Amino acid sequence: MATDMEQQKDRRRQIRRVGQDLLVVIDRRAFPVIDISTEGVSFQGSGYGIGEVVKIRVARLSDTSDDVAATVTVRAVEDNVIRGEFRPNMPLLHYIISHIGEATGAKPAYFGGKAKE
Repeated sequence: MATDMEQQKDRRRQIRRVGQDLLVVIDRRAFPVIDISTEGVSFQGSGYGIGEVVKIRVARLSDTSDDVAATVTVRAVEDNVIRGEFRPNMPLLHYIISHIGEATGAKPAYFGGKAKE
């Protein structure tokens, strides 16, 4: 039987697809999302500094009208990747949790379904 440490390493080897089909839109410019969670987002881009507060929209690549407003504080900028921390709100959290459920194939318990075991 695998130890907890081995199980954690196996999970890290899996390719993360959360955020792969999303965009960050700032002033009608679109930037591909690298990774997203309820805490923050990493996306390709430049022109913003650490500590800067930026109003964004998170949208689906396949349908940019399916989007949600968000505010991020830039926490890191390196090699044309911006990492921002969300100022969370309920519509944003709902949007992200729904996206994570779709990306992982699990219906989040948050929405009334049973958590996948």
